[in-house]
Amino acid sequence: MAESASPETRPSLLLQLRDPADLAAWRSFVGVYGPLVYGLCRRGGLRHEDAEDVTQEVFGRVAKAIRSFEYQPEVGRFRSWLGTLVRNEVNRLFQKKGTDVLDQGVGAPAQALDGLAASLDDTAWAAAFNAHILETALARCRPHFEEATWRAFELTWLESRPAVEVGRQLGRSLDFVYIAKSRVLKRLWEEAQELADDSVLGARAQR
Repeated sequence: MAESASPETRPSLLLQLRDPADLAAWRSFVGVYGPLVYGLCRRGGLRHEDAEDVTQEVFGRVAKAIRSFEYQPEVGRFRSWLGTLVRNEVNRLFQKKGTDVLDQGVGAPAQALDGLAASLDDTAWAAAFNAHILETALARCRPHFEEATWRAFELTWLESRPAVEVGRQLGRSLDFVYIAKSRVLKRLWEEAQELADDSVLGARAQR
């Protein structure tokens, strides 16, 4: 397999979504962020069908607003805007249905509500968002690299192992290890930037 260190230069998903004719961008956006929103709702205690309803409502609101959305990091991050949409839809659901939206397996209603509130907290949402972007970007990068290159990256960056130790383990030179890490990180950063302009992964990936 020929390795590809960098994808073609592409605008971020947010910019692609502003073109109403770009259906592929919308499918990609839903594919990336749908599991994030749905998963957060489920972990917070919402029933399957209600978590799906919240997810659909959130993306309906994104579709209406995205054409006029301006990314201004000094004003607010995209992830904060999306998190606000999720919290608003969950609140609307509770106002409409009360605690009937809670999964019976999450404990007493009061405890479940506390757990849901904690999962939707700004800090918890930011952590979930960034972890999801990293996981998605890694999955998108993996097919573009040979096993040895990817393993060198995993050991040095994801597992924080010393490059000398990794070289010995893989039977590769120190130069190979450093170049492998650099190449994967470059592509990882670019994938993360396409997924979310304001992902904190951008800064981390350049270290």
